[in-house]
Amino acid sequence: MSKENPLVYTHRYKVNGHDVNANKYLTIPSLLKAMQECSLQHARALKTSVWDMEEERISWVLIRKEINIIEPLQLDDVYTVITYPSGFDKFFAFRDYLVFNESKKLVATASSMWTLINTDTRKLTKIPSKILEISTPYDLKFLSQPDNVMGHPENWKTVDTRKVRPYDLDWNNHVNNIVLVRYLLEPYKSFGVEDQQILKLLLYFRNEIEVNKEVKVQIGEKDNARYAELKSKNESKIFASCRITIRP
Repeated sequence: MSKENPLVYTHRYKVNGHDVNANKYLTIPSLLKAMQECSLQHARALKTSVWDMEEERISWVLIRKEINIIEPLQLDDVYTVITYPSGFDKFFAFRDYLVFNESKKLVATASSMWTLINTDTRKLTKIPSKILEISTPYDLKFLSQPDNVMGHPENWKTVDTRKVRPYDLDWNNHVNNIVLVRYLLEPYKSFGVEDQQILKLLLYFRNEIEVNKEVKVQIGEKDNARYAELKSKNESKIFASCRITIRP
């Protein structure tokens, strides 16, 4: 957390070997994992994490996230993630992320939208007033909120099936967003799309997936964008989807 402003959390990372692909570029899941850790630690510092709200039986879940990769990071690069709350309303909270390289050049941004669920019923719940009263940094320019129009291709092609395993679950006892991102991106990686080629990524997390649940991975294209979604193998329920923009 920033010593100057408790509403801003900052952490430095180094791109290690387990963070990169065969071309030595930082993978999208590894970058998102660093962002996720920063927002979790910031929530702990602000006393709004799942563990701080156990008595109220509520916890945060990510609804949407939009990532822009300006310049891909590589092995041994040192980078800094800065995150801060960027807005609240009755049911939703917004959080921004800025990523800078060691030369303090902006190399990636992300905006995100969150809500709270009751940990017993898993249903959406209103954000308590004590959280709504948390302000936003006055000296930072906020990013645009994640696009609320995903779009979709006319035809989907099923390319894989996945079964949720116990280690896919996180501290919230649900499938972690990083796991879902891997499910969504891996079909394109199999077809030769590498992380450093991705310019923008829009993610929607729509429904929770239970452990041992089987999902099918579908892909499609429309208007120079590539899409992927995770859908129940035997039902019509969509769990997560994404839109990928490839670098020119």
